[in-house]
Amino acid sequence: MAGHCTIWVEILDTNDNFPEVTVTSLSFPIREDTRPSTVIALISVSDLDSGVNGQVTCSLTPQVPFKLVSTFKNYYSLVLDSALDRETVSAYELVVIARDGGSPSLWATASVSVEVADVNDNAPAFAQPEYTVFVKENNPPGYHIFTVSAQDADAQENALVSYSLVERRVGDRALSSYVSVHAESGKVYALQPLDHEELELLQFQVSARDAGVPPLGSNVTLQVFVLDENDNAPALLATRAGSAGGTVSELLPQSVGAGHVVAKVRAVDADSGYNAWLSYELQPAAGGSRTLFRVGLYTGEISTTRVLDESDSPRHRLLVLVKDHGEPALTATATVLVSLVESGQAPKASSRALVGPASSVAELVDVNVYLIIAICVVSSLLVLTLLLYTVLRCSAMPIEGACAPGKPTLLVALSAEAAQSVLWGGPT
Repeated sequence: MAGHCTIWVEILDTNDNFPEVTVTSLSFPIREDTRPSTVIALISVSDLDSGVNGQVTCSLTPQVPFKLVSTFKNYYSLVLDSALDRETVSAYELVVIARDGGSPSLWATASVSVEVADVNDNAPAFAQPEYTVFVKENNPPGYHIFTVSAQDADAQENALVSYSLVERRVGDRALSSYVSVHAESGKVYALQPLDHEELELLQFQVSARDAGVPPLGSNVTLQVFVLDENDNAPALLATRAGSAGGTVSELLPQSVGAGHVVAKVRAVDADSGYNAWLSYELQPAAGGSRTLFRVGLYTGEISTTRVLDESDSPRHRLLVLVKDHGEPALTATATVLVSLVESGQAPKASSRALVGPASSVAELVDVNVYLIIAICVVSSLLVLTLLLYTVLRCSAMPIEGACAPGKPTLLVALSAEAAQSVLWGGPT
């Protein structure tokens, strides 16, 4: 005989299955200007175990600007937690860790690579806000002055920099007539020879712009100092009336003593600094003029070295060499013709003739003094005339005690021309 029964065998779960992680990408790479709380990816987890052994929790590697947000059972969202900066970190390697609740627990990982896409958020930057450049004048056209360079921290076309001049006026001319800049290399060239006497400092700006949309840019200032070269010879100042070029004639009384100033040579140099420092030398001449006269090394004053005597030549031709201190030195020559005369024959004003505008200025001052004296005299005569007229009018009045009676007097009013004639002893 046989009997039958049903036996139910319940299989108890043990934690023998690892969690599984699945990452679904939504938008990779992500722009660096993406706002926080933006969902980057979806993550799903599963575990074949049951009960506690099948309950899975997820976590993310620390120190990253991302976080996991549980949406519903076994599903998570990878969310941006803070702002990104591609120039600081261009890519992130995230590790998602899924761990079940078994004892001991089992876990699994999944890697997520997040690349940060560039945004044109950095303008080209120069190492310095301004540069100082020194260039000698008379440079050849197309001379390379300087090279500007700007760095852009962005990538690709956002970091492609081009250069241009910030146009402005230099005097009455455009800046682009003086200099140019290569758009790609940043090399600055002088388009024409620079002249220190015309332009000592050329200051301008160079702009650097990237190729982003919209483009970003910045400027740098260049100060180009044009250095002087000795390219200008000394120039004699215009001689006084009656002289020609660098030649002047002087009358010198024979009674003058040593140290008497005969004339003064004046010259200027358009250069600057050491190149414009002038010195004067008396060149050898016939008749012993060099021993009779000397010239101040830096003043240009020609004076006598001793007392004149009858044995001295009545005429002297003095050749004064004006020389600058450039390298090589440039020179000019002035000629002074000195004639010895008797003391009574030499005009008083000729004792200190100047080869230069100082003589004209001295003559002009003398004329102004004479004019002032003449005006004062005329004014005094006018006041005196008015006073006499008043006295005569009072004397002619019938009222007693007002003024004493007197005889009529003839008054003569002098004009300015008549006053000057009286002053200078001319006919009246």
